Amino acid sequence: MSAATLPLYRSTSRRGFSGAIRNDPRRVTARKLVKEIDVIFADGPCVVRTNEGMVHVRPGDAIITGIAGEHWRVSRSHFARRYRPVPPTVDGRAGRYASRPKRILAVPMSAAFEVLLADNVSRLSGRPGDWLVDYGDGSLGIISPSIFATTYEVVGATSRMALHQLIQKLLLLGVRLPSLPSPPAPQPPAALQPIMDAIAAGHRAFDQRAIDFGHRYRSGFWAIYILSAIAVLFAVLPLALGWDSPRHRLHPYSGVWAVGEVLVIAAVTGIYWVGLRRHWQGEWLRARTTAELARYLPMLAPLIDFNAPTKEADWYMRIFVPDQHLRTGGDIPALCALAEPLARKLLAAAWNDREFVASYSRWTIETLEEQRHYHHRTATRQHALLHRVHVVTTWLFGLTALGALTHLLLHTIFLSMLTTFFPALGASLHGALAQSEAYRLGKTSERLVTQLQEAIDSIRAAFDKSMSSGDMSALKSAIQAAIALILEEHQDWHLLVRPHALPLG
Repeated sequence: MSAATLPLYRSTSRRGFSGAIRNDPRRVTARKLVKEIDVIFADGPCVVRTNEGMVHVRPGDAIITGIAGEHWRVSRSHFARRYRPVPPTVDGRAGRYASRPKRILAVPMSAAFEVLLADNVSRLSGRPGDWLVDYGDGSLGIISPSIFATTYEVVGATSRMALHQLIQKLLLLGVRLPSLPSPPAPQPPAALQPIMDAIAAGHRAFDQRAIDFGHRYRSGFWAIYILSAIAVLFAVLPLALGWDSPRHRLHPYSGVWAVGEVLVIAAVTGIYWVGLRRHWQGEWLRARTTAELARYLPMLAPLIDFNAPTKEADWYMRIFVPDQHLRTGGDIPALCALAEPLARKLLAAAWNDREFVASYSRWTIETLEEQRHYHHRTATRQHALLHRVHVVTTWLFGLTALGALTHLLLHTIFLSMLTTFFPALGASLHGALAQSEAYRLGKTSERLVTQLQEAIDSIRAAFDKSMSSGDMSALKSAIQAAIALILEEHQDWHLLVRPHALPLG
């Protein structure tokens, strides 16, 4: 792509976030960490050389030196909102300043791009993997992945319990879920840590986005099913309470329940419409796939022959056939291209270093143990949820049958309400559980617990064989097979969930 055709993002003098960035499906919200930096203020016009290009500076603008020695400019009008002086520095004078924990919007870019600053002269150039940042005051910027990872944290709704989690927690009240002992946190080899740091920001961004849209999608269909049962309840409550009778003193307010029913139906329609229009399920699947593939890139790196001639940037495509993993557009190739120079340098002689081989094998096993623990917990939870919903719905349908039989002897509208609402609620719980594929997810996770243990045993045996013989091919094959198992599991999950769009049925 020539420079003339690169996407161009323009800063403005208007406060607020840019619509192009706010509406980008890859967009994440991030908060600047409190870091101290050195600042001088320009006495006259000059030019600052930044990592992304030359920036024109006006008198009074701040010229900042960051923690990695990088330089950038902040206009005088924006500086006070982003930084505060660190005593004994006097505000407005050169010295040490601390960044304020300001929230910004950021997009991880998968291709080269440019940013035109608000002076309409300075133009910055971004590379694949860089972050396009919107500061919310009309100004845009470009931040490299390594600097973004150390100066910003991606924020989202992970600290709040989503609706689907709350409903499931209520359904599992009183249930004790057995679990395996928590495995130790995986400790990567020192040679792989810079590679992990290089892709950390991209991985966190897609992981956070997957969590966010996963919560929206799953909470959306649970809400649709539960609200549908509540709409049935609102429809029969005026009859059950007797408000429909002109002689009842609350008869004038009977329409309240009809209004409530309409509002509930409107809420169901709104969730349905918003979920489809904003592609909750599709965004969840895309972000989760990208996050999972990004997570295992450092584990894959030692298996790549970086000296082999290839035009393929995606590391997965260099090892596995195309059908063995899901394509994610340019995001994974961009992360691979970002990390490849580091990988070439750090892993050139890695397999000749017995300490690295031992550390890499141990880290891979610890990562698989972590996944095994996760799938054991998932299988246990899904089976418990299925059993509890089965018990609850059995009682609901049993009480419905009892109410219908009692109604033959005792004619009350209240019994009619029970025999209408209880089966609707039972059907809603079963429908939501079917939409979530709880049974198949539980069985798949149960199977993976066994398969992951087999993969761990295989790596241990291959490690012993390779260390004694000096031939690392068996160990490489065992680790590659373990990664293939993880990819296959994710492919199965993707194919399992994709047919279930938000619409009912």
